[in-house]
Amino acid sequence: MSTEQGATAPGAVRSERLNVRLTADALALIRRAAAAQQQDVSAFVLGAALDKARDIMINEQMLQLTAADAQQLERMLDREPQVNAQLASRLRRARTRHGAQTSKDARR
Repeated sequence: MSTEQGATAPGAVRSERLNVRLTADALALIRRAAAAQQQDVSAFVLGAALDKARDIMINEQMLQLTAADAQQLERMLDREPQVNAQLASRLRRARTRHGAQTSKDARR
């Protein structure tokens, strides 16, 4: 089990603490939001923090291109597509088989 999965897994031991200082207004807002979600403040804050952390990590893991790589990708996408003869042949055969199966089904 990864650390991320263990963060919210049922039965996971919560032995670590996170202390936060905040304004009275911020705490009041968090309490109202937690109540609206029918959660206690700790569960609400932990859930929100984990959601944000996961979003950040997903973005970090996305393909990151240098400016030169991005320009090369743009040039490649702008090119006229080239027909792949082997792929085109396989598609024709698949369509023929599929068309034959469809007409057999229609006869039944």
